[in-house]
Amino acid sequence: MEQEASPSLRVERQEVGFDSADEVSRIHGYVWRGVGEEPRAVVQLIHGMAEHVGRYDEFAGHLVRRGYAVCGHDQIGHGLSAPATKWGVLPSRGGRDILVEDVHRLRRLVSPILGEGLPHFVFGHSMGSFVARAYVSEHADGLASAVICGTGFVPPATSAAGHALARLIACLRGDAHKSELLHSMADGAYAKAVPHARTEFDWLSHNQRNVDEYIADKSCGFLFSAGGYATLTELTREACSPECARRVPNDLPLLFIAGAEDPVGDFGRGVIRSADLARDAGSTDVAYHLYANMRHEILKEDARQLVFDDVTRWFDEHLGEER
Repeated sequence: MEQEASPSLRVERQEVGFDSADEVSRIHGYVWRGVGEEPRAVVQLIHGMAEHVGRYDEFAGHLVRRGYAVCGHDQIGHGLSAPATKWGVLPSRGGRDILVEDVHRLRRLVSPILGEGLPHFVFGHSMGSFVARAYVSEHADGLASAVICGTGFVPPATSAAGHALARLIACLRGDAHKSELLHSMADGAYAKAVPHARTEFDWLSHNQRNVDEYIADKSCGFLFSAGGYATLTELTREACSPECARRVPNDLPLLFIAGAEDPVGDFGRGVIRSADLARDAGSTDVAYHLYANMRHEILKEDARQLVFDDVTRWFDEHLGEER
């Protein structure tokens, strides 16, 4: 049931932390909730590549004012979960399992804080969308739904080739090596997708203020290491496979959302293909929405309130459907 916003509700952001599955990192995260309010469900955010969960503060505040509690963490190699010298550095082996397990550790951590038994949603953006797709194939029990934002479809053979190259470079130069070759192959094409671009990050959004803030934020836009690309390609290879889609319970509701001008989703084609992959695997409640005149970061576009409202409506409609 849809709940009206409470604009006067004070939003509290609490820091949380836990030990990563990598057995090295101390993970930093946040819990957002309304002061003096009992949440009706929890939304767990999984951020994208070369950014941090603090960038989701506005979206989290919107959800809190609609009756939800929100949690999210900086993934390994990102934000406050790593020193600046380690941003973008992930292991070339086992990275996928670490990212998925860290999502699950935060979920277990916040459950007693926010209230046992609350409906739990996951929302993954960009790289986080691939983490979310892997996560729901493994830990769907107790989930009410998943929203897959800014995702794409990478043919498994393409991911396998990229993974082999990243692993080779990591073997020769080390997991922490920053390879311009890997960067140009993986992310360089996105910048070229925007004609007459003002900056190399214009593909993120039409909203120039957001692009400028991203560039000015030292904890955004860093290069991924060879190990990082090995982890990313491992994730895309799995998430875009029929085997992964078949492991997702058929009755878990899935919403795929993206900008119609997002190069990560191949301008909508990869998003539709990902939704079709889920349907073909047997998922019975799958929807997608492509937002016109929006690029990759639809939560940061000028018309983002439309996205906020659509996502909240999806959550409202799927309350009480946890498995």
